[in-house]
This record gives sequence, structure tokens and C-alpha cells, in this order.
Amino acid sequence: MPINMDTADRNGDMFFSMRSIVQPIECANDPSSHDCTNVEVTSNSLVITKLILEVALPYGPYGRCNICVNGTDSHGDNNCTNGKYICNCGSWGTVVPCLEPVGFLNVTKDFSKRKCSDGAANWECWHDNIATKTGGLWYSTTDNGYNKTWSVKKVLKRVNKTCSDNTINTVIETHGASIFQHYNASVGKHRNTSSTKWITSWYETVLGKDAGKPNGTVSGLDLLILEKAWDAPFDSNDETKGGCPDLLNSVP
Repeated sequence: MPINMDTADRNGDMFFSMRSIVQPIECANDPSSHDCTNVEVTSNSLVITKLILEVALPYGPYGRCNICVNGTDSHGDNNCTNGKYICNCGSWGTVVPCLEPVGFLNVTKDFSKRKCSDGAANWECWHDNIATKTGGLWYSTTDNGYNKTWSVKKVLKRVNKTCSDNTINTVIETHGASIFQHYNASVGKHRNTSSTKWITSWYETVLGKDAGKPNGTVSGLDLLILEKAWDAPFDSNDETKGGCPDLLNSVP
């Protein structure tokens, strides 16, 4: 149940996940970054759940819903309970409770306008430019609105994120084979997702070579290819076909 959590449509979730590919480089340069302490990015036991929400309109302000780690949500609340999800609807750095309406954020409108500045490292540009590629929508579903402005109509499938990542990365490595070979990056079962060579190959395949530069053009893989790869783990349980086992209905 996504109470006090942020949810997304397919492309919004793609954005959240794909911007995190750069995390090993980002954390080596800035260990204090939220992405380096956010367990929704760093945990080894992440899952992705596909569900249908029933929502009452109109939408309200988007709530920054995060899990509390070491007494902070890294978004303004520094007196929270560890392990608890909390949402803030005030301006950045302030603590303002969210009301009942489901919050809404357009990834393209809010994130694609963020452009890396002159002199920025390639990883900073990739981090910003992924929003231009994926677009998408984010939603915040708070406890105040549960069963009032929103409810879960149906939970369709839950998959292990490691399995989902493997499917998506295999597709990207296949389409970008010449780029991965150029950087001598290991692929398949030998891939090292923490390697600068692999990360560079991944982003140059997805976003194009110029997207690692300030004001660089975003090109790369057709979005339809990425969307199909993202859907594949939910369309089948057969891992040989890019599918992933359904954790909701798995046999012990």
C-alpha cells in the first residue's frame, strides 16, 4: 500500500530508476548526495510494484515523500522516525503536511528544465538529461487522503528490481554493442554497473554522445525501445524472454 509514498506512471518510474544509474560516479564525487543515502536507491532488496490507483480530481501539490534515515528525510524534516515514510508539501527545506488531494508532478516540466552548467562533469549532465528522454508523471499518495481521494484498485504484479534491471540493461547493451565495445565495458552476466566504462556506455547508448556535455543534444535510443524493455518484466514471468517472476504470487 503506497501510503505516504510517491508513485509514478511508467515513464516517471523509468526516470527515477535511470537517473540512478550514475550513482556510483555521483557518490564518489559527492557522498553527501541524497541519492547516496536514499534506501529507495541503495537497498539491495528493492522491488517494483505495478498497480492501478483510483484517484479523485483535482490533484493537489506534489508531496516529497521519503523514508526517514538517521533522523532526516533529507528534504527538511530532521526530527523524523527512522524507517518511517513521511511527506512534505511545503517549499524546499520546510516541513508542511500534505492535505488529502493526490499530489502531481510533471517530470518533463519540472526536471527537464534543469540543465548542467558549463564545466559540469558528464555524469551531472546525464543525471539532468534523462528527464528529457523519459518524461513521465509522479504522484504522491498520503495517509490524509487514503480511501478519501485515492485507493488501490488493483495490484497487478511485483518484481525484483534486480531482475527488471537485468532485462533493461541487456536490451541497452544489445542496441549499444559498438559503444560498449569501444569503451571495453563488460556486458551480460559479467557487467559491472559500478564501472565508469559501463556507466558511460550505458548513457551514451540511451541519451547519445552529446548528452554528457552542457547544452548537449539528447538523442540515443528510441524511447519506444526503452518503454518496451521496461514493460517486459511485467508482461511475462519467463526470464529467458525478459520477464520476471511475480513476487506476489510466487510459490514458497
